[in-house]
Formats: sequence, C-alpha cells, structure tokens
Amino acid sequence: MPSNECRDLVLSVDIGTSATKAVFFDTDLHQIAIVRKHYPIHAPHKGWSEQEPEVIFEAVLDALCEIVPSVPAGGRILGVTFSCQLYSILAVDADGNALTNSLTWSDTRSAEIAQSIRQNPEARGIYQRTGCPIDAIYPLAKIRWIKENIELPENVKFVSIKEYVIFRLIGEWVADWSIASATGLFDIKEHRWDDTALALLGLTSANFSELVSPRRIFNKWNKEIAERIGLAPDTPLIIGAGDAQLSSVGVGAYGSSTPTVNVGTSAAARLIISEAKVDPEGRLWTYVLDEDLWVIGGIVSSGGIVYEWACKNFFSGTKATEDEILAHDVHEYAERLASVVPPGAENLIFVPYLGGEQCPGWRPDTRGSFFGLDLRHNRGHLIRAVLEGITRSIYMIAESIKSTFNSEFSEIRVTGGLASSPLWEQIAADMFGVPIVVPESVEGSARGAAMLAMVALGLRSNIRDFADSITVQKRVQPREKVHTFYQAQYQTFKELLDFSRTH
Repeated sequence: MPSNECRDLVLSVDIGTSATKAVFFDTDLHQIAIVRKHYPIHAPHKGWSEQEPEVIFEAVLDALCEIVPSVPAGGRILGVTFSCQLYSILAVDADGNALTNSLTWSDTRSAEIAQSIRQNPEARGIYQRTGCPIDAIYPLAKIRWIKENIELPENVKFVSIKEYVIFRLIGEWVADWSIASATGLFDIKEHRWDDTALALLGLTSANFSELVSPRRIFNKWNKEIAERIGLAPDTPLIIGAGDAQLSSVGVGAYGSSTPTVNVGTSAAARLIISEAKVDPEGRLWTYVLDEDLWVIGGIVSSGGIVYEWACKNFFSGTKATEDEILAHDVHEYAERLASVVPPGAENLIFVPYLGGEQCPGWRPDTRGSFFGLDLRHNRGHLIRAVLEGITRSIYMIAESIKSTFNSEFSEIRVTGGLASSPLWEQIAADMFGVPIVVPESVEGSARGAAMLAMVALGLRSNIRDFADSITVQKRVQPREKVHTFYQAQYQTFKELLDFSRTH
C-alpha cells in the first residue's frame, strides 16, 4: 500500500436501499476511507416499500461532511461520483419539493397495473426498446399507480432518488442513461425517453429529467452545500451510474464469459456486453452501463431475505440451552448444522419464491415450498435446502444468459452478504460447475463508480485498464461429482417450479 501522503483521490457516493456509503479511493483503486449512514424503509401497507427523500439526502450530506475532512495531508479530491440503487421513483413539483416518498425496488403495489400493461399490444415493443420486462419493479408501472392514486400538478416531474439528490447538490434535473435504463421508459439503443412508454402514462419528456451520459461532469455545486461539506464549489461531480451495473465493473467482471452474482436482500446475475442485446424470450433485462457498454441479467427477490426468513423461523425462539447458540452468531450456527448435511439435503428441495418470481418467469403469484420432507430431516437439512434453493434461482438466470448468447462461463465473481459464507460459496461453485471468485473488496459499486469517474476525468482510457487493480481474495473450485448430482436435481426443481406457478 503506498503512503497516504500527497495522494490524488476520487470520492464515490453509493446510495443504497439501506444505507449510503461514501468511499475514498486513490487512483490505484486502494480504498482509503469509508463512511456509512443508514436509513429505514417504510412499509405502511402490504406490498408498499418506500423511503423519505429528505432523509436519504441528509444521509448523503452527512456522509460527505464526515469523510471529506479525512483527506490525507497533501491529498486532493479529483472528483465526486455517484452510484445508486435502481428502480426508485418519486414525484416532485416545479421547485423540487417531493410530493411522494421514494418507492423502492421491492414496492409491489403496482403489480396489477403491470399485469394490465403486459396485455397492451405495445408491451413487447416497449420491452425490445427499453430492455425492461413489464413488471411492478419498474417505474413504468409505479408511475401509473402514483398518477391514479395521488393528486399531482400538471408540471410534475418523476425522478429517481439519485436525480433528487443530484438536484439538491447542483440545482439541475439530470438523469444518467444507466439509472434511466432501469425505468422501463428509456430506449437503451437511442439513449432517449421512449415516446410509446411515456404515452401509456399520459406524459412527455418534460415530466422527466434531462438525459446525460454516465461520464457527464458538472463543475458547479450549490455554494452553501459545498461550503458545508468542505468542497470547492467547482469540484468535478461525475454523475456515474446504477449500482448493479457498477458492481460488475468494480469486481473485475469485464469478459463476456465472466458474469457477476450478487446476493444481498435480493439476488442477481448479470453479464457485461458490448452491444445493446435484448433477450428475445423476455426473460432478462438489459441496462446501460457506460457509453459503449451494457449489462444483461436478471433479479430475484429470493436472496438474502429468504435466508434471513429461514434463520429467524428455524432458530429464533429456541430456549438457548445449547451453548453454541449462546456463543455464536445464529447464521454461523445454522451453517454449521447445514455443512454436515450432504449436497441435495438428502432429497429435500426448496422452491425459494416466497414473495413471487421475477426473472426468468416474471410471475408474481409464484410461491415457495419444501418438497420431500420426512422424519430424517432436521434444521440443518432445512438450511442447506434453503441455500441450495436460493442458488438455483440465480442459476436459472445464468442459464437464461447462456442460452441468449449460446456461450459458457469460465468463472463467476460474487459479491454480497452470502459471499462471506464458505458453505454458500461451495454450493454455488458446485451448482454452476465453474470456479467462484471472491474479490478482495466488497464495495463493488463504489469501486466501479470510481473507475468510471477516472475514465471520465481522462485518467484512464476505459474500465478494462483497471484489470490488474482487482485483487482476488478467494477462488472456490467446483466438485465434478456434486455438479453432476445438482444437474439431475435441477430437473426436479424445474418440475416443482412449474407446479408452483400453476397452483
């Protein structure tokens, strides 16, 4: 690690669903400092998931105020860049005042609206141009719900939480192509708002922000805010991109044979591509990453949230007479039990779609189940089956990507909470049949934003120039016999899933 003295730095701000992180990187991508500011998600009604825009903005501001003074002696900030959660949407008035809370990715109140849009003759064309399947996750459906349920002024704007924050910082309504590409309203090839999608909502481009490249640089901050943070008001602000796309960049998954898998609350698999290809079968989404790069992949809600559900319901309430529960984290204890269970959990199969299925089936009514449960099974079997079920839901996305490009994968780079689980890493390697690679840094989105910012600032020619800067912490090899067994069990899983979709 080089000395902290006289170092040029890039400040990445990663606005996530549960927290904002501000991270300093030097030009060699060494992480210098990090600050986290958490905030809640509100669920006042079933299917609702929303956040207060002002609370998130203040968290961003607090993170900036706390981290900027940590610049090493002699160091300088080359620019501030942004990564942000996808799918958020809120309404604002002409003065930028929020008229609604920000609806998050997990808000499903517009599920019936999405279903009705799917029946529209224009739906397939919208998907082919925007790369977004018609689903409640996207602002396309959420905006219609807002319009139908909330009285709004004629000059209303619909913006993401990132646009709201950027507006408060520089006074301009701008949306980068990357965030816009996950709305269902943006033409990913032409880089403009899609007129047909807007017409379905009775809106025009005037109701949305100006579209700009993820590399766009702004040099005029709100003076009072810049002073509060401790930044020069002409500090370059590079608008950046979406967190999912930047995460793939940040972990070094540049090649067409190296997808990224992230398991947080939800789970996703995605692949960086050099042309705006859309899955002809409608299983996957395609989003913009940069001016000449896109990401194709899929998301499922059956990620860490399902694992937490299992740990809570299988282990909480236990009268902690077992010393190991008292002495160890419940996740560690659960995985210890599961690790002695053989692959396949002795024919116990778990369908993990407790909150509906997203990619590749896009069926919100699909529900989960255990199959093959008998008296020999214990909590260890249940936990192992849950981990295998979550992994299979991700494997289905990966199979859809492979079939779209008629290609194979050489390795998979993983990020997220389960990437710290040796048991899950081995399950993933065995199920995918290729090595699982865990990068040293878990701050993939923030790191990816810093990389994109350095390209925008002219410090590097493209993101592939950073290939030697990504350190691998661990490489987990697959076991051929277990992979063959999982392939056979996968067929049973698909049959059970088909049954779950129809009952």
